[in-house]
Amino acid sequence: MKKYILVASMLIIGLSEMAAQVDAGFTNVPVVNGKVVFEQFILTDQGLSADQKYAVLQKWVKGKYAGSPLVSGIRFDDKNQSATVSAKTELSGMPEKTVMNYRFDLSIASAGCVLVIRDISYQSTPKQGQGTSSFPKTITAEQTITDQAVNAAGEEAQIRSSIRKETLSFLSGIYKEVSGLF
Repeated sequence: MKKYILVASMLIIGLSEMAAQVDAGFTNVPVVNGKVVFEQFILTDQGLSADQKYAVLQKWVKGKYAGSPLVSGIRFDDKNQSATVSAKTELSGMPEKTVMNYRFDLSIASAGCVLVIRDISYQSTPKQGQGTSSFPKTITAEQTITDQAVNAAGEEAQIRSSIRKETLSFLSGIYKEVSGLF
C-alpha cells in the first residue's frame, strides 16, 4: 500500500511540475544553428477540428494585428493552416527608445498549435535630451540577448540584460495570448 501512495505522490508532483513548465512561457533564450528562435507547442481543445482551430487563429491574428501601423506583414497559408506576422513593438523601461522587430509563425497541428518567434532585431535611438547612443543603430538578438551577449563585460551589459528581460516578457505575453485562444 505504501508503494502505491508513493507512486501516486510522485505522479502528482511530476504533473504539477509539468503544468508549471507549460504555463511559464519563455524564460531563456534558445539558440538554434546560431540564430535565436523561440518555439512552443500549445495543446488545444481536442473537441475542435483543425479547421475550427485555424478559424480561431485567423480571427485572433486579424483582430490583433490587421491595420496596426506596427505590423509590416500578415500572411495566411490556408493549405498548411498557418499564419505569419511581421511586426515591431517599443520595449518599455529602456534608457533609450528601443524598438524590437520580430516575426512569428503559428501553425495548426493535430493536437495543438506551434508558435515560433524568430528574426528578432532591435533599433535603439536616444530619447530626446539624451546623448548619442553607445549601441549600434540596428542589432540582432544574437548580438544582444543570448547568454553570451548578456554575460559579456562592458557598459552595454546592463542594457543587454534589460533588453533580454523586456523581450522575454513581451514574447511570453504573445505565448499566453495564443494559449488562451484554445
